Amino acid sequence: MKELLVWILKVWSALAGYAAAVLLLIVAILAGNGALTGPRVAAAFDALRGRAPAAAPVVVKKPAEDLSEREQILEKRSQELARLDERAAARLSLLKAAQEILDRKRVDADAAAAEAKKARQELDAARSDAEITANVPILSRMEPAGVVAVLKDGDDAAFVRHLRALRPTKAAEVLEALRTDPQFETDFRRVPAGAPAGTKPRVQRLNEEFQKTP
Repeated sequence: MKELLVWILKVWSALAGYAAAVLLLIVAILAGNGALTGPRVAAAFDALRGRAPAAAPVVVKKPAEDLSEREQILEKRSQELARLDERAAARLSLLKAAQEILDRKRVDADAAAAEAKKARQELDAARSDAEITANVPILSRMEPAGVVAVLKDGDDAAFVRHLRALRPTKAAEVLEALRTDPQFETDFRRVPAGAPAGTKPRVQRLNEEFQKTP
């Protein structure tokens, strides 16, 4: 019986040593990984003893620290706004430059259009003068009523230009026919139906245009 007790004690001692070695190895591993710290060990012992774990300390920011953090936030926002202002100013400059280019092109286009219009008017006038020059010999040999019949479908300006190109006596005969010949009563001496108030008969307009200094 004594020998059995001795053997049990030896086995127990060996197991206790092995358990202690394993525990030390686990502690070393946890400590090496940072998982086992002093506060955690203390908290574990307190839990084993039935004590409540100590509350984590509350970090209270000082007013100076809080103010400094706000200043940093405001400074960051100010920098962001400054960058936005720079980008906006750059875009505005580009838009102004593009607008100036468009304005110059518009001015050039207007000038080109005016020159083209003037050239077209000069060409039309040259053609009109050439046409009048070609028509005058023919109209000079016609009766006043025949001259009116040829010219009545044109506009008033062309009518008067042809009259000016004729001999003064011939032009006077044509105007007299317009004032007296019954066949020209409707087209030249009456105001068209539905014309605006103040509209003059065509013979009056032609006579006034003919009286103007060319």
